[in-house]
Amino acid sequence: MNFHTANSRPLSIERLDTSIPRASVAPPPTLAANQICVIGAKEAYRTDYQTVCSIPVPEAEYHETTGNASFQPVPYASLIDGARDRMCHTLDKEPVFETYALNGTGEQLFGMIGFESPIEGTAITVALRSSYNKTLANEIAIGSAPFVCANGCFSGEHMIKAKHTTNVFSTLAGMLEEITRTSVEPVVRRVRMMEEWKDIPVKNDLFGAYMGVLFSRGLIKPQEFTAAFRYWNACHNGELHEAHGQANLFSAYQAVTASGQRTSPSNTFRHYAGIDHATTAIADAGGSVTDAYIPAFDLQVRDYVDVGEAK
Repeated sequence: MNFHTANSRPLSIERLDTSIPRASVAPPPTLAANQICVIGAKEAYRTDYQTVCSIPVPEAEYHETTGNASFQPVPYASLIDGARDRMCHTLDKEPVFETYALNGTGEQLFGMIGFESPIEGTAITVALRSSYNKTLANEIAIGSAPFVCANGCFSGEHMIKAKHTTNVFSTLAGMLEEITRTSVEPVVRRVRMMEEWKDIPVKNDLFGAYMGVLFSRGLIKPQEFTAAFRYWNACHNGELHEAHGQANLFSAYQAVTASGQRTSPSNTFRHYAGIDHATTAIADAGGSVTDAYIPAFDLQVRDYVDVGEAK
């Protein structure tokens, strides 16, 4: 695929919404340690915008009787550009970083684009995932990430999806407008609330209990359990991010979200949303893992419904 030299955009990619200005493509994080934790499955790899856009788009498939598309793949570049443009338009800011990952065949994508937020040290992020092999719908989440490491923080309340079917391009344009309009302010309020987690003490033994709760609830897997402990220890030993080396619930939460780099693309949203769900309940109980009431968690990403088409 050919790219424009000036802005590194692929040629001949359909835009989701031509009514809003184009945003600039942001650079990846400058340090490897600051890369967003996207996909860490053995066959997956972290990559950049140009590489993602170079993955060949499969042909659409159609119903024999109706002629409607049964599978209308959306080019990764169209989804990424649409999300970036809409967030830039909503926030009136250009993105400051973006980072992506693909599974081994390039048929599954997960990525994040970060924008400066009103809260120092924190980015407002749009996360997206999609696929070329029918395994993932086009899914968008609005959340946050600390600039120091860009660990994703997402709640299931701010996730939405659209299938690869007829009219998917116009559907995605409406979906992006809706979720950015309705989710950015609640996410900023949530980040302010999470700042209070720094006042909830969590020492090593309690961190182990916290991890045990997440594991027993099926919210993290064995490899993520191990990765979270390594992150916790590295931060507390001064080997990694000092800001996450504090003995509090916020640092504990960052250690577990960092383990997302061991998560496959199909599980990324559930990983982040499940951890957010349980940690919020523990915070509401003052940091007590024994007193916290944690309802069963089953992530259901909401299907976008175009009100105009539904009438």
